[in-house]
Amino acid sequence: MDAINEKRELPKLYITQPDLDEPKRTMQSHYHSVSTYDEPQNSQDIPNQYFSKKQLENKKFKEMTILEKVIYFASMPFHVPKVKCELITERKKYIGLIEDYQNEMVIIKVASKPRPISVPMNQIKEINMVGF
Repeated sequence: MDAINEKRELPKLYITQPDLDEPKRTMQSHYHSVSTYDEPQNSQDIPNQYFSKKQLENKKFKEMTILEKVIYFASMPFHVPKVKCELITERKKYIGLIEDYQNEMVIIKVASKPRPISVPMNQIKEINMVGF
């Protein structure tokens, strides 16, 4: 014990410091968010064919059904870059961006056409990702 006390020395230079109280921090203690995709509030407002965002996030793209893939691409936020898709129908193959899904119609923006194309949902056989 004596060896430890002997090594402690008083400071050689004294600088006058004011006695200030430690500043009080006001920080956020908790956070709560309500997502519009979590649960539908009214079962009449949203048809049963729509899926929650969490259900789509947990699935792999290859495991999704055609309807889930269409809803996934149509509900992407505007700040996320759209992904080019290959839609294979009974008659034709389309390569473009899935813009929207309304009234059992998939709206596709194709580069070769000036206006978006509407394709009935029941005609789509397969959807594959092509790239950006």
